[in-house]
Amino acid sequence: MKFTILGSGTLVPDADRGSAGFLVQERGANLLVDGGSGTIMRLKHVGVDARELDGGVYSHRHVDHCADLVPILFALKVGVELPRTRDYPIWAGDGFHSFLEGLYATYGAWIRSDKWATRVTELSLHGPSSDLLPGGVRLDTLPANHSAGALHLRFISPTGFTVVFSGDTGPNENLAKLAEKADLLVTECAVPGKDPWDSHLSPSDVAAIVDQAKPRRVILTHLYPDNDPVAAVACVARAGVPVERGYDGLAVEG
Repeated sequence: MKFTILGSGTLVPDADRGSAGFLVQERGANLLVDGGSGTIMRLKHVGVDARELDGGVYSHRHVDHCADLVPILFALKVGVELPRTRDYPIWAGDGFHSFLEGLYATYGAWIRSDKWATRVTELSLHGPSSDLLPGGVRLDTLPANHSAGALHLRFISPTGFTVVFSGDTGPNENLAKLAEKADLLVTECAVPGKDPWDSHLSPSDVAAIVDQAKPRRVILTHLYPDNDPVAAVACVARAGVPVERGYDGLAVEG
C-alpha cells in the first residue's frame, strides 16, 4: 500500500502546502482521502488522473477537506477516452448523503451522470465502523472530536501495513485506540497550545497520543502558521517515536 500526502496544509493560503488531501493506492486502486481546494491538480503531480479515481473517503465535511468534491464529480463526467460507466463510491460519516444531496440541489446535472452514480456508505459517528475498499484495503473508523461528521480513519492493506489518519480532531481516546501499533500515524497538529474549543490538537496533545499508541512513525500535518514546525516535531519526538513534518508529495509505502 502507498500513502501519499497531496495537501499538508490548512485553509490558510500557502504556495507550498495545499489543503488536506491524501491518496491511498493498493493493487491498482486509487482512493482519494479528503480533498480541499486544488486536490485535482495535485493528483496530477503524482501521476493520477482524478477521472480515474476508484473512490473517495472523507474524514469530515469542512471545506478545507472536501472542497474539490464538486470539481471531481464534474470531471468524472468528462471521461478519459470513453465516458465513465462505473459508479463512484464514497465512504464518510453519517450525514454525508444529505450533504451530497445539497450539492446536487446546487449543481444538478453538472455533477450527476446517467452512466454512473455516486454511492455513499455512511459510517457511524457513535462507535466503530469497518468496510472493505477497492484494492482490498480495509477501512476502520472511530468518531473524532470535531464537527461536520468527523471520523478517524485506519487503512489496513492486505499484507497488514497500517496507516492511521487523524482527520481534524481535539484530544480524545479514540485516536490513540485506532493508532495503536500502527505502521504510520498521519495526524493534524494544528495549534501551538491548548485549543479553547478542543477541536484541534497541539504538539503536546499529539505527544500524549503517540506515547500511548506507540505507532512506528508519525507525520504531522495541518499546522497553522503560528505553530512552529520545528518546535512541534521536537515536542512530539519526546514520545520516543520517529516524527517529521509532512509535505505535499511525501509518499510512504509498506
